[in-house]
Amino acid sequence: MVLFINAAKEKELSVYLIDRTKIKNRLKQKGDFKVSEYLLLLVDKLLKKNKIGFGDLTGIITVSGPGPFTSVRIAVAVANTLSYSLKIPVVGIEFKKRQSEEQIIKQGLSALKKTKIGSYIKPVYGGEANITRPKKR
Repeated sequence: MVLFINAAKEKELSVYLIDRTKIKNRLKQKGDFKVSEYLLLLVDKLLKKNKIGFGDLTGIITVSGPGPFTSVRIAVAVANTLSYSLKIPVVGIEFKKRQSEEQIIKQGLSALKKTKIGSYIKPVYGGEANITRPKKR
């Protein structure tokens, strides 16, 4: 089973479970802000719903950006951490306009076949981080 994470949409988080090339199940969380706080809860809920554990995962695909700074950063960190601890491959797919999640998943599944365990992904941001107030000059 492959886990797919998309936290690059504004105010929406999606996690999918993929069996070979078919989407087996998906969960989405919508909210005004901080939807990325639900990422691990959503992954856990998805695995329990399908009666599988983390050890049953064979790979992880995540949208590496561009998107909301914090959400993308958290999704990439979670994907890399799971990849490391489970010793499974991880790939990051950069979102392009007019691309569906299904197209991203197909691209990610293809990339997973070529990815070595121990390779990790970096987030792609749409611009400079705006996490602090500008300094007064």
